[in-house]
Amino acid sequence: MWDAFKNLHKEFHEKMEQMQRFGGLRILILHVLDENGPGNGVEIMDAIQAHHESCKSHRGHRTPRPSPGSVYPMLKKMVNEDLLIKRADGKYELTEKGNKVINKLYGRFKPHEKMDRGEYSITKALTEIEGYISYLEDIKEEKLAPHEEIIGELSERLKKIKKSLQEK
Repeated sequence: MWDAFKNLHKEFHEKMEQMQRFGGLRILILHVLDENGPGNGVEIMDAIQAHHESCKSHRGHRTPRPSPGSVYPMLKKMVNEDLLIKRADGKYELTEKGNKVINKLYGRFKPHEKMDRGEYSITKALTEIEGYISYLEDIKEEKLAPHEEIIGELSERLKKIKKSLQEK
């Protein structure tokens, strides 16, 4: 088990070094295009800002919106590097090479194949719920007792979801 942890730790640090060599703005652009699909320069800047806004509570500081003077030259460079294509409608899209870079950088921390966003979200939510249930199963009963009412309510809601699936 220790060897597996050491290998995962080593792999994580190697990926972080790759990301640093690749450059922050370039990675952010790849990330938002991978997550949101094609976008023009303004949409990409908006998505980067929204990403930073959602993360700022975790880091405790605000990262400014990238400037057009940094984004547009980077987009042009990334097109020249065959990471992106600029479509006729002015939107940028990941190339096959861009997708390979994203998959290489994220590795096991990201699905290798595109999947329906709804299906991915459902799977992610159920996996999280399963983790929390495992956590609650490990807690001593006396600590859970004051929360019996909400546990019962959640149980009933899950039963209703299951029943609705069986009715179809």
